[in-house]
Amino acid sequence: MIKLSRAGWNNVIIFAVLGFILLINATHDNVFSSPEDAEQQTLQETPILGSGAVVLTLTINQQIKIERIGKTWRAIPANISGQALEQMMMTWQQVIGSPIDAPIDIDEQLALIVRVELAGKAQALLLSLHATANELLIFNHQTKQWSALPLQIYSQLLPMQVFGD
Repeated sequence: MIKLSRAGWNNVIIFAVLGFILLINATHDNVFSSPEDAEQQTLQETPILGSGAVVLTLTINQQIKIERIGKTWRAIPANISGQALEQMMMTWQQVIGSPIDAPIDIDEQLALIVRVELAGKAQALLLSLHATANELLIFNHQTKQWSALPLQIYSQLLPMQVFGD
């Protein structure tokens, strides 16, 4: 047996417990979840504009343009401003959708086309928004992916004030 002082044995016990805790933490994800669960969890929710995206301009149907001016926003035509415009743009930057398969019965002519210019991106992001009876569907033209969001978020992304009277 190794001769250690009482303080030495305390250190050995402390390091053994720490090592055991690290071992449990390292194997916890592998024991309690499968690789399919981890893959499905990453597929469940994705940011619509990308993580950490900074919106420079947002154009709706080539009629309404919202642009960043410093830390504030300006809408042209000025149907919406102030806190409502700030909230709308914050929602756009934080919205997260669930990927879905392409819907069959979508009429492309009824879509709202949203063009988003992001900081650091050479090409603008083109999105088609389709409101159905119970959800909002968004098609990303660059990635060719569909996302579904709750229908309630539609009024936050595009408040009625944006479209004027």
